[in-house]
Amino acid sequence: MDRRALDSIAQFCAEQQRSFDPAAWNYRKAIDGEGIAVVAKYLSMTSWYGHEEELDGIAGGRDAGVSDLAGFHREVQAIGLDLTRLSVRLRHRIALQRRSKPAATAKQTNDGAGNPLS
Repeated sequence: MDRRALDSIAQFCAEQQRSFDPAAWNYRKAIDGEGIAVVAKYLSMTSWYGHEEELDGIAGGRDAGVSDLAGFHREVQAIGLDLTRLSVRLRHRIALQRRSKPAATAKQTNDGAGNPLS
């Protein structure tokens, strides 16, 4: 898997971690083929990403070959996915998203015009 494809998948996964949509994963198959099933399976096995059950279902629904560990490893090698590199890039993107959360998530203390809320 080349750098551009890996970056694209990392960006997609970072966005999905924040706002998960199973339909988006199905749509992504048209872009990445069965590689997205491998990524979904990998993320379903992590303790840091979340959405484990949904991702496991997405992986199993796409390619039964990744449902067991041996099949998963075969598919990782077949598509040339570097799991360490994906993990690093994805965690970096997630961290960047957390740092750039909009101020709207903070408790609002005024009405937007500078007047305190009652």
